[in-house]
Amino acid sequence: MNAQSVTNENRMNSTAYGHAIVIGSSLAGFTAARVLTDHFARVTIVERDRLPETPDFRPGVPQARQVHVLRLRGQLILEQQFPGLVNELLANGATLVNAGNEAEFFLFGQWRGPHYRSAIASIASSRPLLETALYRRLAARSGVTVLQERDVVGLKVDERGERVTGVRARDRSRASLNEIEIAADLVLDASGRGSKVPQWLDGLGYTPPQETVVNAFPGYVTRIYRRPNGYRGGWKTLNIIPTPPDSPRGGVIIPLEGGRWQVALVGLGRDYPPTDEEGFLAFARSLPSPRLYEAIKNAEPLTPPYGYRRNENRLRHYERLPGYLEGFVALGDAVYTLNPVHAQGITAAAMGAQVLDDGLKAQRRQRAAGDLTSLAESFQKRLHEALDEVWRSITRSDQRWLSTEVAHSGVMGRPRAVAGGGRQAPAAAG
Repeated sequence: MNAQSVTNENRMNSTAYGHAIVIGSSLAGFTAARVLTDHFARVTIVERDRLPETPDFRPGVPQARQVHVLRLRGQLILEQQFPGLVNELLANGATLVNAGNEAEFFLFGQWRGPHYRSAIASIASSRPLLETALYRRLAARSGVTVLQERDVVGLKVDERGERVTGVRARDRSRASLNEIEIAADLVLDASGRGSKVPQWLDGLGYTPPQETVVNAFPGYVTRIYRRPNGYRGGWKTLNIIPTPPDSPRGGVIIPLEGGRWQVALVGLGRDYPPTDEEGFLAFARSLPSPRLYEAIKNAEPLTPPYGYRRNENRLRHYERLPGYLEGFVALGDAVYTLNPVHAQGITAAAMGAQVLDDGLKAQRRQRAAGDLTSLAESFQKRLHEALDEVWRSITRSDQRWLSTEVAHSGVMGRPRAVAGGGRQAPAAAG
């Protein structure tokens, strides 16, 4: 028996639970699934897309074409979960960017850096490169199954309606309405901002989570360029940051594998960048500094401009539920959706997986083997405690825009009090 087989056998012997299902192969789904392999004998990821064998964009993740940066905290968590990940990314063309002497920021009317070497560095790569690295490492682990081109269409519960027993799924690759049922001890929702779980909970007689939405109405348009040969900019990343209340336009250039640049233009307060060739360049030329436009005006574009506008901050308050379906938890964008201009989404997903690991360890200490009672409530409250300051920091920043709207929804559409600025929008039915 080789060393890997011994490791897998030891892991199987140490697991306290049987089978876990993860809905969605988002970054949150991958990181959560990795944690679950330390506690469950089997982990199944149910994914609506066909996952590419090599790094590529996929239909179910339209935001993947926008800029993603792996910040230090998220990087450290992922490296702990997937040892050797950073070196693998760098070996495949990702770039390590030092925040002190390799990044330039235009903020409050002036350029800052690069002028010193910082202890903080970030990984710059395409999202597909990161996803593929995580997927390959996860799929190689014993007990992990990835069901592709499957839609989860509902939850299965016990006769009393108190505990989840699995999911109902449908095969997207066939013209069939037949459903299959997959049994599980734990179901985790990592299906993203479009999660259907609130409706499923409502249908099962549970109160769905209230929502808070803080919308600064940001819009992004991103395209990929070939990095000009011999370009001498003195920086690896360049960022023109929108500044409230009256400078809503910005843009960023980050390096991608394969000698490419990812160039994103952003506008706040519905000042959306155009997606046509002429409009894209005109918007870049209109930024408060000409440096980004000067860098790309003669560069070769490799893709058309891709726009994305579903960028509001959205918090589903699972931590406030009056009752919990045992054996079901949610994390990632299914709970915390963050405006990507703040570049905290990947880190928040990684932090959520870390909270899940801590919660399962505590569960194993406090209860008999296999008993997941109370995990749902304790996890959602722990997740809120871990990410509350991230949420507050981002939404405080976004409420500095005069056009920002803040809305709360809940049972029967009853509004809740709002702390902070931003215009109040009418409450919507939950």
